[in-house]
Amino acid sequence: MVIVSLVLPLAHAEVGEEEQGSEVELGTLQVEDWQEESEGSAESGYRHEAARVGPLGKVPLRDTPYSLNVTSGELFENRGAHTVSQALKTNPTVATLMESNTYSGLSRVMVRGFTAGDQGDFRDGVVDRSFTFVPLENVERIEVLNGLSSFLYGFSSLGGSLNYVSKQPTATRQASLALGRYGGGMDYQHADLGGPVDPEGRLAYRVNLYDESGSTYVEGSHQERSLMSAVLTYRLTPDTRLFADGWYQDLDMRGLQTYINVNPASGVNVPSARHFDAETQYGQDWTYNKSHKSQVGVGFESSLNDVFTLRSSFRYGNMWRSYQYTTATLTDNEGNYSESARGSTRQTERTYSGFALLDANFATGAIRHKLTMGFTGHKYRYTRGNDVTTLLGTSNIDSPTDYARPSQTIGQTNVYYHQFYRNWVIGDRIEFNDAWSAVIGFNRAEIRQNVSGGGTSLGTASYTQRKTTPSYSLIYKPAREVTTYLTYMEGLTNGGSAPATAANAYEILSPSVSRQWELGAKATLGRMDLALALFHIDKVNEYTDPSDNTYKQDGREVHKGVELTATGKLTDNLTLVGGYTFMTAEVTESRNNKSLEGNIPVNVPERQGRLYMEYNLSRLRLPDVTLSGAANYSGRRPVDAANTDYLHGATTYDLGLRYEPELAGHKLTLNLFVNNLFDKDYWSYYRSGDGLLLGAPRMTSLTAKLDW
Repeated sequence: MVIVSLVLPLAHAEVGEEEQGSEVELGTLQVEDWQEESEGSAESGYRHEAARVGPLGKVPLRDTPYSLNVTSGELFENRGAHTVSQALKTNPTVATLMESNTYSGLSRVMVRGFTAGDQGDFRDGVVDRSFTFVPLENVERIEVLNGLSSFLYGFSSLGGSLNYVSKQPTATRQASLALGRYGGGMDYQHADLGGPVDPEGRLAYRVNLYDESGSTYVEGSHQERSLMSAVLTYRLTPDTRLFADGWYQDLDMRGLQTYINVNPASGVNVPSARHFDAETQYGQDWTYNKSHKSQVGVGFESSLNDVFTLRSSFRYGNMWRSYQYTTATLTDNEGNYSESARGSTRQTERTYSGFALLDANFATGAIRHKLTMGFTGHKYRYTRGNDVTTLLGTSNIDSPTDYARPSQTIGQTNVYYHQFYRNWVIGDRIEFNDAWSAVIGFNRAEIRQNVSGGGTSLGTASYTQRKTTPSYSLIYKPAREVTTYLTYMEGLTNGGSAPATAANAYEILSPSVSRQWELGAKATLGRMDLALALFHIDKVNEYTDPSDNTYKQDGREVHKGVELTATGKLTDNLTLVGGYTFMTAEVTESRNNKSLEGNIPVNVPERQGRLYMEYNLSRLRLPDVTLSGAANYSGRRPVDAANTDYLHGATTYDLGLRYEPELAGHKLTLNLFVNNLFDKDYWSYYRSGDGLLLGAPRMTSLTAKLDW
């Protein structure tokens, strides 16, 4: 209870000062810039008015000609979420790609059938590439920009981008302490402190301390994680703000969940998830994943005059991780599988990222312009060694075998990735009148890459690619609360990385040009925000060719569909968050393998829906009690390029109860949330080169939180 012992004396001191009548006078400007307390709250229906849109900065959601969904930190806290996939479970445009309790520790998601992550991950608008667990305890909200975003970010993931917005210093003193249990048996404590340092409120801070330890739902597992995070802001002048932030996290996971690999081409098909138990350890309890990550950043924002505003930020990140895990490959349809141990030398990662942007607000006659120009970029260095694989033996899903940990001779680092991304961007938000506007932008993107190593399957891959990519958007507002738009965007997209099981393992393919059309509408009806988007994305197809087990590019991959989202209050007591995605995805123009044409790309769900609702019981004279429930549907996904087998779709249900009384004048929150209420057995997703991963069983999260 280290955090408790640190926080309670501070809490006593703060309460004592308040009792003595000490007050701090603050200007309204700090409240606007530092913390929007009403946005994203349960009282607002978890709605947000604005979000960061790449180099364009913070823009009202209704004025953005893109599909952009914001998940409130208060929402995923009320749902007891501690991982990215859990936090985004209410977003109907997001599908799970990787869970954090496997060998990598990563959380990855898909949007519109494509990966949204890696170079598409941002923290406060700055690139945050990371091959480790993403902490949420210092995150205020998650902004998900769907689809191609090359004009905004240069090289980016086709699925979109995830921007983790950090908790910022508050204009008034605040503190909270939470104690809880989640994930099967992990106990945690979390302190969140913030406020002004000086009487004038020019210097302010936000500190988050977090610690967890215990077992996960997989038998024989154990997890420990600690996080320290701090943000400082300083109001140098009324129009200039400086800020600095930093955080570090340590993670130690034992008894990792194991992927189950299948091979439909040889007649070994996807088994029913009902034959498995998500709490059973099909691997070994000596498997582990250790990692450490730290980040520091600085920046400033300054309004130079009525026309120009200058913004700049820089962040440095450092990470290392090491792991040893097992792989399970089904050898028949009777539940027998072979098991191997795989170990790796320590992997390291360094990221240098930043931007320098100039905004200009001016008019040419009756036409208003909001022009943004400048530079964004990041440098990425990653080292690893070849994994060492040792065959352990055979086992069966009805009686998994415990094997002794093998003695593996792990080699030295011999693969070095060096990537440098540079983007010169210019964009103009043009307002013709109250009804018509446009966004026109260009991004001159450049990537320099060098991948060298002494591995058996990877030689040297070096190239430099440059391209200017355009984006055009036309916006029409038929009414004050309604916006329609049409957007076209091109982008230079990184080539994929071959999976570890491919003949060309870890090889990074060449970049390619992708294109996207999007037609959308946004409206506010009462206290509900509604959005509809139709999209069409065309990119190069990448897959593992079963004829030679080589990861390659061949043909085009076309995804088109419609997204519907809704967030807000249906009534004063009833909140709704959710929506539905309907999509068709297929391979076209294949040159080398015509049999792929018309097939659905691997692991792409063409249907998914989310519905989360809350009801406050004030009509029953219980205003401190809120009931919540959710339904989560994900459609079937193919597990091979030939579409010979699929993992079935699944629907799970959640239930929650929240009690928020006052205790000695301070808000107390008691929160109970149950995921997968009916303990449904299902496959969460399929990952090429790894296999199938079982969905989590019924899990209960219980939290007690005191605010003062």
